[in-house]
Amino acid sequence: MSARRERILAELELGPRWRLRARPVAEQREAHADEPGVVARETEEAPARREATTASLDLDDRPTRIARMDWAELKSTVAACKACELCRTRTQTVFGVGDERAEWLIVGEAPGAEEDARGEPFVGQAGRLLDSMLAALDLRRGENVYIANVLKCLRYNAPVQLADGSWERVGRLVRSRYDGCVMSVDATGRLVPRRVIGWHESPLGDRRVFRLTYGSAKNAGRNPIGVQLTGDHEVMTQRGFIAVERLEPGDRIATGQGLSRLAFDVVCGTLLGDGHIATSRTLLSFGHSTRQRDYALFKARLLAELGPQVGERFVAAVVGGPKAYPVVQVYTRAHRALRILRGEFYTSSKRVPPWIDTGLNERMLAFWFMDDGYMRIRAGRQPLAEIATCGFPESELSALLTGLSRLGLEATSRHGRLHFDVANSRALSERVAPYVPPLMRYKLHPEVAEGVRFDPDRLRPGPSEVLYDEVQVEDVTEQPRTDRTFFCIDVEETHNFVTSGGVVHNCRPPGNRNPEPFEVAQCAPHLVRQIELIRPQLILAMGRAAAQTLLNTEASIASLRGRVFRYQGVPTIVSYHPAYLLRNLPDKAKAWEDLCFARATMRELKTADAPRA
Repeated sequence: MSARRERILAELELGPRWRLRARPVAEQREAHADEPGVVARETEEAPARREATTASLDLDDRPTRIARMDWAELKSTVAACKACELCRTRTQTVFGVGDERAEWLIVGEAPGAEEDARGEPFVGQAGRLLDSMLAALDLRRGENVYIANVLKCLRYNAPVQLADGSWERVGRLVRSRYDGCVMSVDATGRLVPRRVIGWHESPLGDRRVFRLTYGSAKNAGRNPIGVQLTGDHEVMTQRGFIAVERLEPGDRIATGQGLSRLAFDVVCGTLLGDGHIATSRTLLSFGHSTRQRDYALFKARLLAELGPQVGERFVAAVVGGPKAYPVVQVYTRAHRALRILRGEFYTSSKRVPPWIDTGLNERMLAFWFMDDGYMRIRAGRQPLAEIATCGFPESELSALLTGLSRLGLEATSRHGRLHFDVANSRALSERVAPYVPPLMRYKLHPEVAEGVRFDPDRLRPGPSEVLYDEVQVEDVTEQPRTDRTFFCIDVEETHNFVTSGGVVHNCRPPGNRNPEPFEVAQCAPHLVRQIELIRPQLILAMGRAAAQTLLNTEASIASLRGRVFRYQGVPTIVSYHPAYLLRNLPDKAKAWEDLCFARATMRELKTADAPRA
């Protein structure tokens, strides 16, 4: 053992520990094969065993028969099991894997498609996450760990966005077995194309139906564009994937529309300045004097993904005056992401977006300052900076001041402007200088303009990132409908896709659904016998189905966490299923708490219990 491993073990108080274990029956027989009377006893006992087995078969007492099986017989019995309808759709059984005399027993829910194909529980992305969770406990699959198992949809006309930006009905994608790419959202929030790898149709049954959309969605007739889907279907929100029927007022869902981080910052900085998004057409427009033509073109290039067009026109120097003042005008094309931002920056008039107190960053500030900022330079005095805020209500400026404070900048509000003192004027220039091109350096503190260079690498565009908007959900179950079949697709790697109502998760295909009570009842004796043969010191039940089955309860995972229960006399702790954590990243912290609790519980058990013979 390496010195590093020894230190890790010592820190976790999981040092090596020897113990004696009873050998399997086959090994005991082999070890005592030369002892007189052994074969005779086997021969004499065999008819009795056969009679007992025959009686058991006649009575069809499955739990009793299973309770007498050794590992080999149990595995063969499971492999040939046809006690429920799952045998018709499986590729192979998933018995379990690992150390058959392990201290730790991990119990999952039911085999998914990948598990069914490989015959091993917890594979694919969920399996890799489980391996990482075991590593946090200094455990490895197969070493002192045994892993076992206990054993949703859109309306036909729901629009799905394809990789080329066009839209197609999900029902047509399913019926035509479309295997091209649709738009999806990866783990970092980027909008990416991903291939369709599965197609599903399922009856509505007794499930409820909801209409899903978001605040900035365009209207189609009297109602905003959206989708209808069953209540158990999960959608992407800022707090993870949530079933539609569990969404709460104020939840923000991923819209499936987005901008690069660069374009987002430039647009928001421009809207804090003189930029405007029209009501009738969701396009961004801004203008600068012809003296700042190069600056207007500079911003237009940074917004290339929005297809800007540049022109010149004449405006009045004062309201009602003659149109004799030439300006360079930039218009982008209409874009759904701009419609989302319009909802953030406008109500009846322009406003400070509510997230600016935590969302203002240096790049956004740089474009706001270049648009509406000014550095007062007077002979014999230190430069002082100010930024115009006359476009916003005085009551909303506190959010801007808070956002600046988070960046280490303090200002005061007077007469429609934010004023910075000497020290903060210099600090402001230092913050924004790397984003200010040569043609706008005159706005900076002179010493900072000389000392801090423009860094074009900070203005490189990246991939589009999804934007979120406030959800709107309506229960439409009771509305008349002729379609009773709902549809869904599987998407490679990311397991979600963009619809007109937001980003939705793949349906769970038939092989990945929750087990039915009857199916659980048929498999339960197998799990009981596995536990009796393994004799673990601790069970970690992962997922709702595993926890509710082992503990015979309908309580939620949240209410079961952080407590020690007992199943067949074995201490049992509940945590989230790795597949759930892949869809609900914020709950990974809670899963880590559960692992720490499990580790502490195992330490207590080892301290209190004598080594197993």
